[in-house]
Amino acid sequence: MTTTKSTTTTSSTSNWSARLNGAFWLALILFALAGLLVVGKLPLWIVSMVVAAGVALGAILFLLRWLAKRRDPAYSPGRSFGAFALAGALGMLGLASLPVFYLAFWVQSGPTAVPLATLSNGQKTVVFQGMQHIGSEDFYKSVVFDLEQALADGYTLFYEGVTPVDGRPDLTDWFNQTLRGSKQDLSAGYKKMAEQCGLSFQLNYFDPIKADMAIHPSRHITADTNFLEMKTEYDRLLREDPAFAAGMAAKAAKAKQATSDPGGDPFALFLGIVEGATPEQKKLAGIVCRGVLGMAVSGALGEEKDPSNRIIVDFRNRALARFVDESKSDKIYITYGAAHFPGFFAELQKRDPKFAIRAVKGVRPMTLPDEVNLAPSAVSGSRG
Repeated sequence: MTTTKSTTTTSSTSNWSARLNGAFWLALILFALAGLLVVGKLPLWIVSMVVAAGVALGAILFLLRWLAKRRDPAYSPGRSFGAFALAGALGMLGLASLPVFYLAFWVQSGPTAVPLATLSNGQKTVVFQGMQHIGSEDFYKSVVFDLEQALADGYTLFYEGVTPVDGRPDLTDWFNQTLRGSKQDLSAGYKKMAEQCGLSFQLNYFDPIKADMAIHPSRHITADTNFLEMKTEYDRLLREDPAFAAGMAAKAAKAKQATSDPGGDPFALFLGIVEGATPEQKKLAGIVCRGVLGMAVSGALGEEKDPSNRIIVDFRNRALARFVDESKSDKIYITYGAAHFPGFFAELQKRDPKFAIRAVKGVRPMTLPDEVNLAPSAVSGSRG
């Protein structure tokens, strides 16, 4: 009787072990197939490297297993190595795709929305539409639709845009090199980034508004500073704020080092690689690009505070608040970089404490490329 029970227990344990083993391999195969949706679109040499890395990982795990089981006469090293190598290759195919799936999920559900806020002090109504320099086509079309509706409703439109100074191209060069840290024209840089990421550049969609600008110029205001004003504020901070001066010196040294290092800008290197990619690879790059940009905008990358923001953001926030406060229009619609909203609102309340937020919602400026079939259930979050 005891022998029969022992045999039954051993058989039951063996059956459960076989089931768990089968479930493990099924899950691993499905994981690898999901990974192939991403990795399979990459060049063959990259796929080979991923598989080779998986086999190498499997070999390391096999070695640990062999050291523990080498004295067991029932142990088969050859079969064990094959199992570990195959498991490593399949697992690595799945693991290599996880960053892309994560970035796709981030684009659709992460905190990447820009604000659409309505402010009022009881007399003036101010609508602030947060903007991103590059985004999805549908976002810009919806913004232009809202601007046309605002014009029909009697709003004055306020735009972002630092103004060049006639006869002083040196100030524009100073802005690009000192504050931005790049000699490339700002709009040209955004256009190239948009093209390589499969996104759109915001200025390409404002042509329908230009007709009204020509007819009613007083309803279209560039509510921003000019380069001379920014340079003057920059010089003042250098004189009066040692921390700012030290921060800018450190930024200049870092920019010089990055210029001398060909791999100093990984994002620029990524955009260069995308130029020669296939359509499927560009679509994949678009997902990565959107995710990285979204995380950068939301601050999820944890980048250190740029001292230039004292000029590029804070100083211009004060200027925008001044434009709104001094405007004779009682209905103002602002399109400005989303990062400006908190500081602008704080500056506006300093000028007029009666201003309060009456309504606010988040609008998502980036969505996944069309016809992306990466884990639809995981990335089907709201677009609004």
